[in-house]
Formats: sequence, structure tokens, C-alpha cells
Amino acid sequence: MAGRKTTYADVAVAAGVSVGTVDRVINARGSVQPETEALVMHWARELRLDRALHQRPTRILRLGVLLLNRSDPFLEALVGGLQKAVLDYRYLNLQVRVFEYGKLDARHIVEKITMVEQTCDGIAINAFDDPAIRLRLSEFTRLKPVFTLVSDLPDTNRIAYIGASGQIEGRVAGELMARFLGSAGGQIILISGPGSFLGHGSREFGFRSVLMERFPSCTVSASLQSFEDKRIIRRQVGLMLKQHPEISGVYNTSVGSEEVGDVLRDLGREHSTVFITHELTEKNRRMLQVGILDAVIDQDPVGEARMLVQSFLSFYGRLETERTETGFRIYIRESCSS
Repeated sequence: MAGRKTTYADVAVAAGVSVGTVDRVINARGSVQPETEALVMHWARELRLDRALHQRPTRILRLGVLLLNRSDPFLEALVGGLQKAVLDYRYLNLQVRVFEYGKLDARHIVEKITMVEQTCDGIAINAFDDPAIRLRLSEFTRLKPVFTLVSDLPDTNRIAYIGASGQIEGRVAGELMARFLGSAGGQIILISGPGSFLGHGSREFGFRSVLMERFPSCTVSASLQSFEDKRIIRRQVGLMLKQHPEISGVYNTSVGSEEVGDVLRDLGREHSTVFITHELTEKNRRMLQVGILDAVIDQDPVGEARMLVQSFLSFYGRLETERTETGFRIYIRESCSS
């Protein structure tokens, strides 16, 4: 189209819609399906309808984020990252609403998903794997985009999983554990969260896999289920270490690292038992500094929040991004010395 200015008609032909639909999208008049709006915005940019199009006010896009209602530093950091990302992209007319579910009950979560669907243009969800939840999300995707956070939910037609690879995190944890234990190896307690949260299962699979493949002298002699209950973790780990003094390593994929640290300290094993966990909370940082924790594998909740917002905006054609998998960082005592 060199030599002339792109028109609404040009965009309409490219997108396969009417000129009236293009007008409604560009001028935020509403009554256009989300996927049609995304298509029109894509071709408007491709054909350079307006070089400042991304700065033009458009209708408000609302992203609903559904998370477990609990006091969790990681989730708190994730919400803080969402708030910052909304400010950074405020020129694109974005709102994020955080919804919470208070219990691990599929019916309760399905009701929350329906609530999000009624008020938002898309959903990002961190939930456990359940047929009813997957079915409801699959229905959601027929009209609006779905993203999974922290723990993936496959077979839902979700647009993308936003987060680190749990399997790779687990393999890294296994590599670190084996190298800390040395050539003699040792027996290990593995603490896992609810298996229905696929992120926990992926970490455990990765951890066990790398030990079996490359470090046969390191064996998982006990696998404990946390049930996301710190009191259970404290009791079970204490009992296991008392009954089996030969255990030389603890890997925790779940909550309760402070409780594990307390048990190790109470038994005088804080410097003789290798302890590896996830997320660099302030409490975990302090345990690293005094040598109770040996390594922490830390996701990037702020980066994941930003990637989620970018992916949501990209779906609606207001931003361009392709990356959805985020990385993670490894912390040891020397990187947390101050």
C-alpha cells in the first residue's frame, strides 16, 4: 500500500470483517467478540493504520486472576507484580482483578471461575488438577482466554502456562542435593505438596529422575505429603528423623520450610543434614544465612506477573510477546550473606 494511507476498508479486507466492525474496535464502541477484536487490532498494526495506535484509548480489558487464599510470600509477591505491571501498561487500558478461593474443593473453584467469566475478559488460574475444573476452563476458552499460573492444567485449551518448569526445578534440586551429599550419597526425605497440583508432582518427578539417572548412591527413602499443613510437616519430619538417624538430606517442594528448619535445629542436625527448598522468602533467606538451608530454588513471581499481563495483552492484539516460560534462580549461603 505504498503511496497511500491505510483505510478501515483495508483492515476489514485483511481481517475478513466488515468496515463497521473495524470502526467499533478502533474507536472502542464495543459489541465485538474478543477474538475478533484481537484479529482487527493485529491487522491494524500490520497495515500501520495508525503509527500511534497502541496509544489510542480502547475499551478496558479486565484480567481475572484466581489464586488460593492463604498467607504465602510467593503469592503476595505475585499480586504485587501484577499491580506494578498494570501501572506499567496503564496506557493500554488494562485492569487486573484478583479473586481467591478458600478451600481445595473443585465445586467451589468452578463457581469462582464462573464469577470471573461474568466480569472479566480472561482468566489466569493457579489451581489443582480436577476433571470438573478442567471442563469448566475448557468451556471458558470458547469465549475468552485462559492462562495457567505456577502449576499447569493441561487439556484445557489454555493459551499458555506462565511460570517456570517444575520438572527442571526438580532436576536442579536433585543435582544440588547429590553434589552437597558428595560421592558417598545418602538417604533423603522428600516433602511434596498435594499431588493434584501438577507443579509439585513435576518437581518430585524431576528430582527423582536425576537421582536415578546420575546419582544412584542418593536415594529417596521417605516421601511425605504436606497437605499444605505446616503442623503436619513439623510432626512427620521430626518423627522420621528420630526413627532414621541415617537420613542425610531433606528436599521440600511445598510449604513449611521454617518448620523443617526448626526440627533440624531442635535435633542438632541443622549443619549435618542437607536441606533444599523453593522460594526465597525472608525466613528462608535467614535460614540460608545461618547455614540451616543449603540452597533455595527461587521462581520470579514479579517476572511471572509481568509475563502474564504481556501475554494477556498480546492475545487481544495490544502488545506483542511470544515468551511465556520464565526462569528461576539458585541461592546459596554466599549469595545471601547480607
